[in-house]
Amino acid sequence: MATATSELDKEISDADQQIEMLENQLLKARAMRAELIRKKSAAVDKKGQFIDAIQRGSLPDTSMILQLLKWNTPTISNGWEQITKNPMYGRECFNLEPIIDHMPQMGPLVGFAVTVTIRPGDHSVPKLHSANRQGFRDHVASLPAGLPKIIVVQDEDKPLILGSMWGEVNATFFRSLGVAGCIVDGGGRDLDEMTSVGLHAMSRGVCIGHAFGGIPVTWDIPIQVFGVTVRPGQLIHADKHGFLVVPEEDEQELLEASEFMDNLERKHTIVPGKEGISKSPFEISKAMNEANRAFAEAKKQRYGTYEERFGDGNPKKLRKHV
Repeated sequence: MATATSELDKEISDADQQIEMLENQLLKARAMRAELIRKKSAAVDKKGQFIDAIQRGSLPDTSMILQLLKWNTPTISNGWEQITKNPMYGRECFNLEPIIDHMPQMGPLVGFAVTVTIRPGDHSVPKLHSANRQGFRDHVASLPAGLPKIIVVQDEDKPLILGSMWGEVNATFFRSLGVAGCIVDGGGRDLDEMTSVGLHAMSRGVCIGHAFGGIPVTWDIPIQVFGVTVRPGQLIHADKHGFLVVPEEDEQELLEASEFMDNLERKHTIVPGKEGISKSPFEISKAMNEANRAFAEAKKQRYGTYEERFGDGNPKKLRKHV
């Protein structure tokens, strides 16, 4: 028995050494990748991708932002579906994975994406990226003060949540720089304190510690969160239902389309249910059928059908248009 136990101890020790070696290789590869991404970003645009993005002609102004805040994200999505140029709108541009809105009482969150990546569980981050904490602060501070900003965080430890970038300290600081909220594909903490300072936080989960999550690894680059790509400067509409990353070419028509679709529901498809209390079930069903027809006809006259816009719906053909 003692011999068998000794052999197992040796095998466990060998496995531990193998894991340690692989983890060290992974840390080095991640550090190399982060440096390559930083070099690529600098080579593409020395001004910064966020600054370059907000110079687009379609950039929503303050008035449009305020009006977008009137609507929940499903209403905005209803409008976006009518005007988008993306035939894959049923599976792209919104979160494909669950997300928690920690402050639903704040209503919708609307702003422009400031992207950043973190690795809370990587003990090499403080050594390799210690200057990045202040570097990212300076980056956000350099962005136009009048634009509402949403810091979007990719946690490279996913699916684990080993630490958080967001708590009372960062919420208080970044709120003072005009950051309206954060969307974190990872963890958050100090939820009551973040609520008190008015920073709207959404995340994949919660955790108790920060580990090395407070130190950014890269920023101002395209990132992957909740199954969707987010680019610096993109318009985001979010609430307790999830978030929509709005394609630039759809921005200007988005508000009008959302209001049109909401009015269409109130004019047609919500009415039968509201009036149903004084009617028989058969009469309610008949009225709903008529309302649906009127709704579909009005939508078709305004925006056309999916087939008219994108063809027969064949995914292979649709992908060519994206």
